[in-house]
Amino acid sequence: MRHSFFVLVFFSISLLTACGSNAVGGEENPNSHYDDEKMIGTVWNVSGDSVEVDISEWEKRDRKGSNGTDEGYSYLAKITEGTTIKYENGKEASLNDLRKGQKVLVNPPRGESFEGKPKELVLLDMTFEEKYARFLSHVDGYKLVVMYEEGAVLPLELQDPLYEKVLDLTEEEVVATWIEYDKEYVVDYKKEFGVEQFPVILVFNREKLVFKTYEVEELYAFFEE
Repeated sequence: MRHSFFVLVFFSISLLTACGSNAVGGEENPNSHYDDEKMIGTVWNVSGDSVEVDISEWEKRDRKGSNGTDEGYSYLAKITEGTTIKYENGKEASLNDLRKGQKVLVNPPRGESFEGKPKELVLLDMTFEEKYARFLSHVDGYKLVVMYEEGAVLPLELQDPLYEKVLDLTEEEVVATWIEYDKEYVVDYKKEFGVEQFPVILVFNREKLVFKTYEVEELYAFFEE
C-alpha cells in the first residue's frame, strides 16, 4: 500500500454506542482550531512497530457547519530508527509508553509525500475533559454509562430497556453509552472511579461522576428523586 492513510467508518464496536447525540445544524465546526501543520489525534492501536492514530477531528478541520457526521479517519504510522518518540516536555519516550486513547502529535502531517514513517511522535499532555470525554455528558442533563468487562454478555435489564426506563422516570435530558473496560487504556477507569465489580452503572454531568451503582433499582431511584 503506497500511502498509509485510510478511512475507517467506526460502527458500534463492542457495544460502544451513544444515544441522543444528533448534531445540531447551523453550528460552527468544532474542529476548526486544528492546525494544518500539526496532525494531532489519539492512539487507536499499537501493534509491533506500527501505531494507528485516530485523526478524525484533525481531518475534519476544514469542513463547514456543525460537523456532526460519524465517519472516522485513521492514520497508520510505522515507527523506524529515525523516529523520535518523546513527551511534550521533551522527555524521551518509547512505544511501550503509548496507550490507547493517548493524545499524540505526528510529524510531519499526512501529505502526498508522507508514506507513514514519521520523524517525530509526541505524547501530548491531556486535559481532564480529553481524558474523560467518553464519560462526561455533552448535554445539560446526564450521561448514563454502563461499563462492563471484555466479552461479558449484559443481562437485558442493563441494555436498551435500562435507558428507556430512565427516560420515563425523569424530565432531565439523558444520553447513554455502553463501554467495555479496557485495562490498557491511557486512563484506568476502574481505578479512577473506584469500581469494585463489573458491570457498573455510572452517571455523569458535564463536569464529573455524580452517581455510581451496581443495581438498576438504585439507578431508577436516583432519577426519580
